[in-house]
Amino acid sequence: MQKEGSPVFLRYHQGSVRGVSFSPRDRYLFCSGAYDGKVNLYTAQHMELLMCYQIASVGMTRNINAVRFTSDGSRILAATTARRLAVIDVERGEQVMTYDNCAYDTKDRASLAADPICPNMAVCSSANGKGLTLFDLRMPLPLDFVYDLHDNAIRDLLFLHSSWPFVRSHQSTVLSLSADGVCKVTTLDGRCLHGFEVGHGANSVAATPEAYGSAAEDGFRSVLLVGGDTVSGYVPDIGVQERLCEHGKNSVWKLRYTSNGGLLYTACNGGIVRRYRRYPDQHKFLGEVLWHEANIQDMDLSLYDDYLITASKDRSVGVLPLGPPNHGWTEYCELC
Repeated sequence: MQKEGSPVFLRYHQGSVRGVSFSPRDRYLFCSGAYDGKVNLYTAQHMELLMCYQIASVGMTRNINAVRFTSDGSRILAATTARRLAVIDVERGEQVMTYDNCAYDTKDRASLAADPICPNMAVCSSANGKGLTLFDLRMPLPLDFVYDLHDNAIRDLLFLHSSWPFVRSHQSTVLSLSADGVCKVTTLDGRCLHGFEVGHGANSVAATPEAYGSAAEDGFRSVLLVGGDTVSGYVPDIGVQERLCEHGKNSVWKLRYTSNGGLLYTACNGGIVRRYRRYPDQHKFLGEVLWHEANIQDMDLSLYDDYLITASKDRSVGVLPLGPPNHGWTEYCELC
C-alpha cells in the first residue's frame, strides 16, 4: 500500500515562486509561476519538468504573482506585476491571449480564481487591488470591472458553490477577502449578497468542499475558513466559531481542504505546512508535514488528494506524496 513519502523540492525557477496550481482534469499535471517570468509545467508522478513557458512582456517587468488552471484544464492563467493577465494554451505551449492594465501589481501572491463551472470565466483583483476584473476568455478585452469593492487590497478570491444560503438562485458568485479581514460575497455584476469580518489581518480563504449543509446529519457544519494573523472559522447565521493558534506570529498564506473535507492543510510564513483533522466542532492539529527554507506563498492539492504542492520564496516548488489516491486507478506496485 502506498504511504506518505518524503517531500521533493523542484528547483527549475531563477526567481521567487509565487503561485502553484494543479490541473482539475489531469491527475498529475501541475504548474508554477515565479519572479523569473516563467510558467513551468510538471508531472507529480515522476517529479519532472515537462515544459517551460516564457511570458511575453513589455520591458523588464515580467514577474508572475499568480497562476491558475481553467476548469477544463486546457489553459493556464498567469497574472504578472506588469498588471497583465496572460492566457497560455497547455497543449500548444503558446500564449494565446493577453489582457493589459487589469491585474494588481503586488509583491506577494496575487488574487486570481477560475470559475469551476464555466471554463471561460475568471476573476482577479483589479489594477488598484481593491476591486475585481472579470474575464470571458473568449473575448479580447475584460468582461467587466467592479470598482472599489473593498477599502483595502484584496488578498484572495474564491468562487462559491451555489448551495451556500446567500448564493442560491445565482449561478456564479465570488467571495473576496481583503487584507483587513473583510469578506464579501458578490455576484459577477458586483451586487453584494453577504459580508462578514473576522477581526484580524487576512491572506487566504477556503470553503469546506461539500454542498452546504449536506454533512449536517453527521454533525459537521459547513465553514468558511479565513487565514492570516490567525485562522478563523465562520459559520453563516452564527459567526466566527473557532480560531486556530498553532501558527504563533507567522501569518497563514494558504488554506486547502482535501476533496472530502476531512483534512485541512495550512501554509504560513516560516515555510511550514501543517495538517489538521476536521471534527464536527473543531479542527484538531495533527502535526507539521513540510518545511521550506523561506516563506510559502501558495499551495494546492491534486485531483485525488495524493499530492500536495507548495510555492516558496526560496525559489523551489515543494511536492509531497500524501499516500494512496482517494479513488480511481493507480500504477503503484511492489516487486519482491
